[in-house]
Amino acid sequence: MQTDPPIGQAVADLVMEVAPDLAAPPRPDAVLADLGLDSLAVADLALGVAERFGVRLGGGDVASLRTVGDVAARIRERAPEGPRIPSGLGAIQRPIRAFPGGLIRWFFRLRVTGVEHVPATGPVVLAANHQSMWDVPLHVLASPRPIQFMAKQELYRPPFPAVWWTILGGFSVRREIADLRAVDIALAVLERGEVLGIYPEGRRSKTGALLPFLDGAAWLALRTGAPIVPTGIVGSARKGPWGTRPRRRPVRVAFGPSIPVDREDDPVMRRKRADALTEELRRAIAALTEG
Repeated sequence: MQTDPPIGQAVADLVMEVAPDLAAPPRPDAVLADLGLDSLAVADLALGVAERFGVRLGGGDVASLRTVGDVAARIRERAPEGPRIPSGLGAIQRPIRAFPGGLIRWFFRLRVTGVEHVPATGPVVLAANHQSMWDVPLHVLASPRPIQFMAKQELYRPPFPAVWWTILGGFSVRREIADLRAVDIALAVLERGEVLGIYPEGRRSKTGALLPFLDGAAWLALRTGAPIVPTGIVGSARKGPWGTRPRRRPVRVAFGPSIPVDREDDPVMRRKRADALTEELRRAIAALTEG
């Protein structure tokens, strides 16, 4: 009778599946980053663990998952896991669209085009360029559907409490690590048939020119089969209303034709396809921000 391999060996096998170029199964003390696993490969490893053992690596302390042995230990612990989507996420987004959303629309002379490109139902990735802290509220106001969006963890520090960002629809992402918790939330949002807002540049562009894109938006779309709607935000980078002489100014948010995406279940092929899809997305957003 065939028996399942020990957990440590099974994790090593999963690592080999997401990193097939490894010459031999890794030792328990092998550091994931040293094995060549980037953040998306670690996310693929987490998906494999969830499918094999029913354990969500993003349900606990993700910063402690450095080695192959750490992953095996987390599986053995089987610690209680919280809900995938934070309680109250986006709870006040709908009412806030009216007020102060109306004032924000007026101040920025917000002009929105291409809303017909946003599917009325089903999971969608809304991917936009990022120039200003105003991009998130402007993106939310322009979208015909509520958005749950990734926001850098630094925004969750005082004086703005984490609960404020959560009820607005934001969930934090740590940019210095493979943040499996943020990936798990993003996947759960899409699996629930909702809209995920994401900024592929990963940080604000100080010059207004597009920065290199990260592959996360494409990876999420390929994992779930959700279409990507490219979004161009123009005009938000100018000085905000907290300046010495606030002035109304025009901002344009343009939604482009959606990019259909077929689900890709093979982790290695998913990361390979993500490169090409990311480049297609970048070209689409560049076209929307020109002129």
